[in-house]
Amino acid sequence: AVDIAGLGLAAPLSAPQVVGPLVRQVIRRREVVSIRDYALETHGDTSGNSDLLREAGIHAAMAAPVMLGGEVAGSVGIATTDPDRTFDTIDRQGLFAFAQLAAAAMRSARVRAEREQRIRSLSALNVLAWTLAGVREPFGIAKLAYETAGALVARDSFYVARYDVDKREFEFILQAEGAEVWAGERYPLGTGPTSQVVLTGETYLVRGVDDPVQRRGMPFGDEKRPSLSAVHVPLKSRGRLVGVLSSQAYRPGMFDDEDIAVLQSLANLVATAFENAEHLAQMRELYLASVKALAAAVDARDPYTRSHSARVAALARTIADEMRLSSDQLRRVQLGALLHDIGKIGVPDAILNKPGPLSADEWVIMRTHPAVGGSILAAVEPLRDLVPIVRAHHERFDGAGYPEKLAGDSVPIEAYVVAAADAFEVIVSRRAYKQAQSVEFACAELVRCRGTQFHPDVVDAFLRVIDRDRQHGAAYLRRVGAIEEEDMANVPGPGGVLEQFAASAHAHGRQLAILQRLASEISAVLDIDELAGRLLRIICEAMGYENGFLLTLDDKHQSLIVRAAVGPSEPYVGQLLTRGVGISWWVIEHGQLQNVTDAQTDPRFYGPPNIQSVLCVPLQLGEERVGVLGIESPRTEAFGREDEELVTAVSHQVAAALRVARLHQAAKTAAATDPLTGLPNRRTFFDRLRVELAGDPLVSVTVAVLDVNGLKQLNDQFGHGAGDEALIRIGEMLSAGVRDRDTVARIGGDEFAILFPGAPLLAAERVMRRVASNIAEGTLADGKRLPTIAWGVADASDRPITVDALVDAADRAMYRHKQLTRGSRASLA
Repeated sequence: AVDIAGLGLAAPLSAPQVVGPLVRQVIRRREVVSIRDYALETHGDTSGNSDLLREAGIHAAMAAPVMLGGEVAGSVGIATTDPDRTFDTIDRQGLFAFAQLAAAAMRSARVRAEREQRIRSLSALNVLAWTLAGVREPFGIAKLAYETAGALVARDSFYVARYDVDKREFEFILQAEGAEVWAGERYPLGTGPTSQVVLTGETYLVRGVDDPVQRRGMPFGDEKRPSLSAVHVPLKSRGRLVGVLSSQAYRPGMFDDEDIAVLQSLANLVATAFENAEHLAQMRELYLASVKALAAAVDARDPYTRSHSARVAALARTIADEMRLSSDQLRRVQLGALLHDIGKIGVPDAILNKPGPLSADEWVIMRTHPAVGGSILAAVEPLRDLVPIVRAHHERFDGAGYPEKLAGDSVPIEAYVVAAADAFEVIVSRRAYKQAQSVEFACAELVRCRGTQFHPDVVDAFLRVIDRDRQHGAAYLRRVGAIEEEDMANVPGPGGVLEQFAASAHAHGRQLAILQRLASEISAVLDIDELAGRLLRIICEAMGYENGFLLTLDDKHQSLIVRAAVGPSEPYVGQLLTRGVGISWWVIEHGQLQNVTDAQTDPRFYGPPNIQSVLCVPLQLGEERVGVLGIESPRTEAFGREDEELVTAVSHQVAAALRVARLHQAAKTAAATDPLTGLPNRRTFFDRLRVELAGDPLVSVTVAVLDVNGLKQLNDQFGHGAGDEALIRIGEMLSAGVRDRDTVARIGGDEFAILFPGAPLLAAERVMRRVASNIAEGTLADGKRLPTIAWGVADASDRPITVDALVDAADRAMYRHKQLTRGSRASLA
């Protein structure tokens, strides 16, 4: 095949290219297309890069379509300058398979980009919602909307207009052209796009400069550069149209369905801010919007479960209505259902979206999510009464659930309602690991598990709802299946919890906004040091703190590890604080925060000399403490009650994320190490050897394989405990006898192996003779002699050589050594 770039004939594309003759055939035929002689068969065609290919001397060529969504999204091709080379069926199949791989990669990239954009949009809208809570002036509200829109969609021009029904006129609260923003004027209702939105109540999309409705509108933006695409969306509050919001671009086709949905969400937030004159009512809308955003942050991580929480909430509300639960119980059911999976924020994407069964270690991580979710919500006062529902939604009526194996009346009835709705929605929906089942199958499962997994009263109420719906053509279940987001208009309230929320809205808004950002940005990070650094940066940036630190307990709970720091404590990263050192150890041991107003006078303080104030909060889930989160300041008395509440609020989510990372690290370590000796296992050894063999062929790579002589006799005579002790001791002596860069592994029952990167054969043999001699003189704890070892060494001087071939060569050398040893013993005998 020919490498066009390698011939110096290719250059980066500076503009879209017209496709050439071969690709045109691929697009038309939607299959692999081959040409025997490119120059002959494309003679006279100068489109695309055909001249370039002819200049390169291309003869046979072949291209395959890259299909996305049933359409040709690209092509991959190969060609040759060999006039006698042709492409056969195997070549065609190989190229087709490669095109499928390319399509899968493009599809995965597109899904990931869409998911990340969705999360960014949700996060930005959530932050806007809470920021709007503190703004009362209309221009300030509109300016926040303008700034947020700039981060979400195309926005060359922008406006926000309120509509006065009685006067039939618009007040343009804000108009903007690029970065220039000004307060607009009043205009009467007319026939342009803004008026069209008011007259129809629907969004109006401008697709080009010749749009007839746009031509009838007032001059807007730069009259010399009219908008080539624009979205005009209604400002609606509680179903009533109160104005119009628009974002416009000087390029065509800049707004898709997702952009329209984002602008409509933005418009809804702006309309709410305009219309909610009563403070408590405004807080209620924004509070519920944050609940939805937090739930959506989890759902958005998996394309199969998008809107899962909203559908579960709708089903749970209907079951609760059928059971005639109280108004406050209805509120808890609906909001608890929306947030039932919030703890999955800390579960890695690889586990959430795994297409096959979870391993035992993965189930350990997955089963943390109810407790993690409860801890997250417990830190935010207005969500605190949802904690029992979220913690218990995987408990069972018979006590066989998790995390606490509660049974019967020990589980809140609201949690049983959410559990049944959740199970039903999962059964009838498609997932990465299963296809959707029928409603009949789901009902049969509810009946089968009545009184064991599910509360009998909940199942009976649910089945009554489904039976009635079937009699009316299953219209309700179809509506639930089509839900994209939960309708919060029917959530009971406001109730006492929202009054408490309104009283401290600013603090709670910051808490939920930070929780949302943490949920959006840390879900896929599993390396504990990287995770700690990212968590700390997010917290410091979001809260406006310049200095901070994050510490975790080591596995033996004897030291605190400084995982991350911002500011003067950065030089301490990586250090171990032994028990009793620093304010952080006091916080870990007592499980209480410490707000030290003058650190230099506190005898417990350990840290930079210019730090005066320290606020330390324990990172804990229930009674389990995993570390300490702290913020610092060079000023005395720098932190107050609001800081304490904010840091405490996010500490539970930080603890949850760190705990999941530690579980993942433990599972990863277990998969890579021998459980008896703690040495790398066979798979890890072979992986490391494979990496070394793929490196510089001039660098020596030597391997030793060794057998423990007489291990079976030791086990038979003294028991397997003695044999295990011998293996552990030999592993320790092997590790102590080699360099830090060498790898000692246990690769079988009585077999060990050593990888010597960069060491020649003779050097490795010298090391093995010394180590074997030390082992021969070694003893067990009770004084028994250690078994001796037989060993063999081989190097990779004859490269290329495979991993198996090199290990086999060392293995044969070991058996020759063993035979020689036996022969010498026989001669001596």
